[in-house]
Amino acid sequence: MTRSSLCLMRLFLVVAMAFAGGCGEKGGDPLAADPSVDSSADPHASMDHGQMDHGSTAGDAPLADRSIYQLEGAWTHPAGGEFQLSQLRGHPVLVVLFYGTCEHACPILVRNVQQIEAQLDPAGQDDTRFLLVTFDPDVDTPERLVKYAEKNGLDPASWFLPHGEPHQIRALALVLGIRYRPSGDGQFSHTTRISLLDREGVVAAHVDGLDAPSEPIVTRLKALLGEP
Repeated sequence: MTRSSLCLMRLFLVVAMAFAGGCGEKGGDPLAADPSVDSSADPHASMDHGQMDHGSTAGDAPLADRSIYQLEGAWTHPAGGEFQLSQLRGHPVLVVLFYGTCEHACPILVRNVQQIEAQLDPAGQDDTRFLLVTFDPDVDTPERLVKYAEKNGLDPASWFLPHGEPHQIRALALVLGIRYRPSGDGQFSHTTRISLLDREGVVAAHVDGLDAPSEPIVTRLKALLGEP
């Protein structure tokens, strides 16, 4: 078995164990966890520090074992061509799973991320990347994702809406601790979560719930950016 395969197995096992024990169903959002941000935990605490990649940002340098960039496979860029998650490596990334026909939670989630972006200085905005992944790929075609980005004023230089296959989306949702399921009439019940990745694609923080305060995740993001 290759080292990449072993890393993927470790990543799935760690997240699956946490996911099984920590994603209780709550209130009006049947799949959301308690509104909170894990902004104090060290995302590298359980890693083998001999295998960590401190500061290398590109090329063929080894990935941290808990990086989501261990997830292999090409996605489709809405503007055409292939997209790899690892293209975001070297930047802090805010990630949301959503679907374009959502009438309530998803527009709020996207707006919340835009409000986080607005709290960064210009250099921080240029450095940060924003990843929106639909879990309704049959409806949210690449063409519709382009229109969604344009309608919501999402800058294509920093906002990425790749189109994936169902198995790719499920794998990403698993490692981010996000659950979703069809609820009828083209709608989905889903976890309302914003995830922050460090420059190596390791989860640095989550914020759960539509009304959760943004200050903790903004503070963590600014720390990754080196902002005061």
